[in-house]
Amino acid sequence: MARVLCVWEMGSALGHLANLRPFVEAACGAGHQVTLAAKELQNIDAVLSGLPMTLFQAPYFHRQPRRRYPRLMSYSQLVLQRFESPFELDILCRAWNSIFDAVRPDLVIYDFAPSAMIASLGQAWQKWIVGSGFLVPRTDLPYLGLFPGVVKNPANARQLRDGEQRLLALVNGQLEQRGMRPLADVREIITQADQQLLLTLPELDHGGSRNVGDYLGIPPQLAGEIMRWPKRGACRVFAYLSAFPHLEKLLSELSGEAYSAVIYSRDIGDDTRARFPAIHFLDSPADMALVIEHADLVINMASHVTCAQCLMGGVPQLMIPLRQEQALLARRIADQGAGVILTREEDIAIALEASRGLAAGGRLTFDPERRASLSGPLLMERLERFFSVL
Repeated sequence: MARVLCVWEMGSALGHLANLRPFVEAACGAGHQVTLAAKELQNIDAVLSGLPMTLFQAPYFHRQPRRRYPRLMSYSQLVLQRFESPFELDILCRAWNSIFDAVRPDLVIYDFAPSAMIASLGQAWQKWIVGSGFLVPRTDLPYLGLFPGVVKNPANARQLRDGEQRLLALVNGQLEQRGMRPLADVREIITQADQQLLLTLPELDHGGSRNVGDYLGIPPQLAGEIMRWPKRGACRVFAYLSAFPHLEKLLSELSGEAYSAVIYSRDIGDDTRARFPAIHFLDSPADMALVIEHADLVINMASHVTCAQCLMGGVPQLMIPLRQEQALLARRIADQGAGVILTREEDIAIALEASRGLAAGGRLTFDPERRASLSGPLLMERLERFFSVL
């Protein structure tokens, strides 16, 4: 029996726990002792209920991320929002080391956990870094995790170098305290991992398809609410929405005669629902297998798993990205002709009409064998093999 520690440090909501669920399931199924250190504990039972494991609160500063750079262009700049001083990194590493000492892991699985990876430098346990292409940064670019679309000019180059130099100085200061050799390159934070397990597919890798790392598709998805479509409109639309500035304008458009709309959103209250009786609102997440089977169009916030399900199912998308991670993913999908992006400035009616036009062309093409494999089976087969020999 091995001791397996899963850690999640940055980001929010259910996606990170959902990423870790197959690892916890597979490790428990193989008889290993599992511990989870998670940034947010309030949703543990919603995602990981019934799985035997020990829980820790992941080290975390309860403050808003600091924005040193006007526009984030790389992974180094991104993680500097988490810690930007030797004191902050030292506190985080000390906290992680306390968890490591308590667990004495044979394997650590890292989901968006940069300071945990820094604290792990030089340690002998196995290390797997997991997540989407945004969470597992590319190490084969001029800068660690360079975001696509960054214009090559002197100003951007200075900021990118500054981010890497600052991060490298912080890490090497921490290593000096431990009496360890300094890093020559920030990429070593990532390349120390024994496995880079990409919970995505090449078409949805935020930074473009890469040669380092294994594409294992998305985790298996839990069944959801079985929905009914309103008996109106020729275009069946499912929307998985969060609050955004023009939400009610979108609801008004979807109430039009052309649409049969079903919506799930935790951010739409009863008063708002009552004003749009033509729309069927769900109280819990939909069964996405049924959505993919029957919907003509899916509107979403460019969340990774939802976008992957739609792409593999051939369903056109209208994407509403609010964060940089979402915007990069939405651009990948739009560039493949598989969706439309609603920008902050664009008129909702125009974007919705463009999406309906895309949907009128019917299902998009995606290899059914790849879809069957990348929707969970490939990942679970690989994990069963990994954990059987741990």
